Amino acid sequence: MFDLLVKNGKLVLPGRTVVDGEVGINEGKIAAVGRNLGAGHVNVDASGKLVLPGVLDTHFHVGIYRPFQEDARTESMSAIAGGVTTILSYFRTGRNYLNISEDYSSLFPRLVEMSKGNFYVDYGFNIAPITRKHVEEIETLFKLGVSTFKFYMFYKGLNLRSEYRKGSVEEEYLLSKDPYDGGHLFTIMKRISSLKGGKTPHQPRLSVHAEDAEVIRVHLEEAKEEFSRGILNALEAYSAARPPEGERVAILQAAEMARATGCPINVLHVSSETALRTIEEVRRWWPGLDVMAEVTSSHLTLTTNSKAGVLGKVNPPIRSDRDREALWEGLVSGSIQTVASDHAAIEQSRKGGELWTAENGFGATELMVPSLLTEGLRRGVPLTRLVELVTSSPAKFHGLYGRKGDLLPGFDGDLVIVDLNTTRRVRADALHSAQDFTPYEGMELRGWPTTTVLRGEIVFDSGEFSDARRGSSSRGQWSFQTPPRIF
Repeated sequence: MFDLLVKNGKLVLPGRTVVDGEVGINEGKIAAVGRNLGAGHVNVDASGKLVLPGVLDTHFHVGIYRPFQEDARTESMSAIAGGVTTILSYFRTGRNYLNISEDYSSLFPRLVEMSKGNFYVDYGFNIAPITRKHVEEIETLFKLGVSTFKFYMFYKGLNLRSEYRKGSVEEEYLLSKDPYDGGHLFTIMKRISSLKGGKTPHQPRLSVHAEDAEVIRVHLEEAKEEFSRGILNALEAYSAARPPEGERVAILQAAEMARATGCPINVLHVSSETALRTIEEVRRWWPGLDVMAEVTSSHLTLTTNSKAGVLGKVNPPIRSDRDREALWEGLVSGSIQTVASDHAAIEQSRKGGELWTAENGFGATELMVPSLLTEGLRRGVPLTRLVELVTSSPAKFHGLYGRKGDLLPGFDGDLVIVDLNTTRRVRADALHSAQDFTPYEGMELRGWPTTTVLRGEIVFDSGEFSDARRGSSSRGQWSFQTPPRIF
């Protein structure tokens, strides 16, 4: 007898097929997948519904605009309601987050300690090396289970926020005296590349936010002028201020450095046709280049014609209808490998009504699955491909496959049951994030999660949460004496 048995559902095997079947879970692990498996101490009837592996949201931000522990609790609850069972949260020193500058040797253990007991999902961290000392710490962080690092290409040399104009971006925003520029990027790549062939089977990667600061600078004033004259709406103006050409220039620079160093890279939140075509180009130029492309569910759903206005301000910007359709084509063709939410919960008061001073970003993790299924199935994208993009594929790129991302014996018992037959209109007050608005307000979506299972325990069912915050490190127990097991 199984601890938990999910029966009568349609099992979506990512990238493969959809079959009628059952999933049996014992001691938090999938023990069997098949038909007529018997009985469970707890039986879940998934009749008429889809059964997916627990979703991974590998682009998440905890603690940017709200206290870290408070944000971890509310936003991981929102994730669980959206069928997400594992998140990887980006973290850096400097303004926002904890507003400190510190070596990771002392900060990272404290970050892990702050996380304990505050997540409803399994979690891990992707770390941004801001200082020279941080670069020296990359190997130690990797041994502790950090599989991905990050570089913000548009930070270097340009300050777009008036409160930091009095000094350099490094000192005023990143709270660092070290240069944060192309040379720093190159050094990070060299250090990551040097970790090939280590004790872990997973090669660490560098994620890049690919926008070029100088390209933004020359477009910003013109976009402001056209917005002030009513020629462009808010989302059009912000897209014009940070144009696709800026993505292209940054991708080309990152790709050349990756080629020179041998560092695998992830191009985050690809937002435009231009950016996508650039990635396809560099892959043709250098067939051995390991470059992964990520797109967010919001860039697949919203456009500059959406009603969100300033509430939809995000970096890189929401783009045109043509850009959105190009991203969908790239998703089907395989040019794009993963979908994530880039979740960053923020209160509407911090957006304000003024485009150029409004804070960037918004939360969307709870809507990632229904928006992806709604928009994807409407375009005829195979269900197995849609599921692959948020389960097995991100698990493989972030070193978690074998434990996360599939319905196979031995994997963690992470499942989400989805009802494709129910359509709901999005309302911010019906979501579980602390964010008090959503750019998706009023949209009709289908494919809402009804039940979420984390390591064999039902943590969300029919709108109700279990009491326990069961989330733990997605890579096993963190240890600062000996390296943990890496998956």
